[in-house]
Amino acid sequence: MAARKSTPPAEPDVEEDLLDDEEDAGEETPDTGPTAMKAAYAKALRRERADYLRYGRKERAADVAAELKRLGAPLERAVPAPNETA
Repeated sequence: MAARKSTPPAEPDVEEDLLDDEEDAGEETPDTGPTAMKAAYAKALRRERADYLRYGRKERAADVAAELKRLGAPLERAVPAPNETA
């Protein structure tokens, strides 16, 4: 029995309007969707920033604050005020 030759599948036609012809502007847009990974990263950055401030490394703390700003995360977590008792 002789081996049968197969032909490769035909290439699909791509419509021109579906192609992305725009160039990337090179600017990053902040990710607005909350994720557990992003929250953990922000928490670690806040802890790192607090340690830099504790040891007087203001220039490094500013770098970490810039990264938090890029993430869109606040510098400090909002902590609710304790309830007042009479």
